[in-house]
Formats: sequence, C-alpha cells, structure tokens
Amino acid sequence: MFTKTAVSVLAAWVLQVAATPSDLNEIHRADHQGLKASQQAQQAIEKLDDEQQSLIQESRQLKHEIQLASHYQKQLQQQIGQLQSSLEELGEQRRQLRQTRMQLAPMMDEMLLSLTQLVRADLPFQQQERQQRLDNLQLLLQSAELNQGEKLTRLLDAYQVELSYGYSVESWQGKLGDGRLVNFLRAGRLGYFFLTLDGKAGGRWQGDNWQALAPEQLGNVAAAIRVASGDGIPALLQLPLIAEAS
Repeated sequence: MFTKTAVSVLAAWVLQVAATPSDLNEIHRADHQGLKASQQAQQAIEKLDDEQQSLIQESRQLKHEIQLASHYQKQLQQQIGQLQSSLEELGEQRRQLRQTRMQLAPMMDEMLLSLTQLVRADLPFQQQERQQRLDNLQLLLQSAELNQGEKLTRLLDAYQVELSYGYSVESWQGKLGDGRLVNFLRAGRLGYFFLTLDGKAGGRWQGDNWQALAPEQLGNVAAAIRVASGDGIPALLQLPLIAEAS
C-alpha cells in the first residue's frame, strides 16, 4: 500500500515538474529557434540558388563575350593581313616610283633633245616662237621649284603643240630675210609658203631656201591664205606641195 502511494506521488510530482511554466517556455523557445533556423536554412538555400543562377548567367554572358572576342579577333587578323598586303604593295609602288624618278630625268632630257632636233629639221615656220618654247623647257628641266611630274606635263604640252602643226593650216604676216612684209602660209608640215601683199609674187620653202612660185600657182596660195585667215569659205586646198622637176 505504501509502495503504490509512493509511486502515485512520484508520478504526480513528475507531471508537475513537466508542466512547469519554465519548461513550457523552454519548449516554445526551442521550437522558435528551430523554426528560425529552418527559415535561415531556407534563406541560405534560396541565396545559394540565386547565386548559382547568377553564376550561370555570368557564365553564359562570358561565353557570349568569348565568342564575340573570337569573331572580332578573326576579323582583326584578316584586316591585319589585308593591311600587311597593302603595305607591301605600297612599298613596291614606292620602289617603282623611286626607280621611275631616277629614269625620268634622263628620259625628259632625251625627249627635249628629240623635240629640238624635230624643230631644227622641220619647215622653218614660227622659228622664234618655237625656239623660245625650247629655251623655256631647258630652263624648266633644270629648275628645282617644279617636281618631276610638273616638268613632264610641260614637256608633253610642248610635244602636243608641235604635233598640232601636222594637221592644221594657219596664215600670218611676217618679214622675209630681205625685210619684205609678206603673208605666210603653213599647210600642216607638208608646205610652207609666202605671198607678197600685192599677190604678185610668192615662194615655197624647198630644201633650205625659198623657191619662187609659178604665176599660175599664186592664185591657189592666195585662196588658201584667205581660208586660213578666216576670210574665205573652207574648201579643198590645191597647193603646189612638190617641186616640179626641172
């Protein structure tokens, strides 16, 4: 009987101990801490997930940038190759230009010499004007103020003027060696004539001097002079270009 009573009392005491307010508070606090720990763990997991997604996004962005950089590098290499080829081509052009410049000066000297020989061997028309042109070219080629290109241009212009004499007809007044004032006529490079102002005498340059024209030839020369001067109607010119055999 005593034993049963002691057990009952002990059980009641245990229940009283378990049900004390301090124990309940401790249980609540433990539950709260557990819940808080669980929430913190969840937040940590979510944070890790966000960081993982951010890393994945950064990785994708990095791969994209690497691809762009690789593509740009290929383009850059192509551009560098093209630039290198252009530089090599430019270097070759400069080398050729230097070589051309070295050859250009003696070539222009030869061209001037050939032009001088042409003028001396040609019909002796406009001699003063043509000789002045040659003298100017000689000074021009020796000038340091003009570059080679400008000198060549002037020289080619002079060639063009001389070339134009071959397919043009012109007339002008001038004096013969004896001082007479006459009308001169040049028909290309085929004939060079003079006719006195009264039209009664004339000559044709033959060899190295003037040969007198026959009376029947004076009219054709006079007509040609009028056409060349713009006073006559253009027509087929009939001129004594070849000396008659004696």
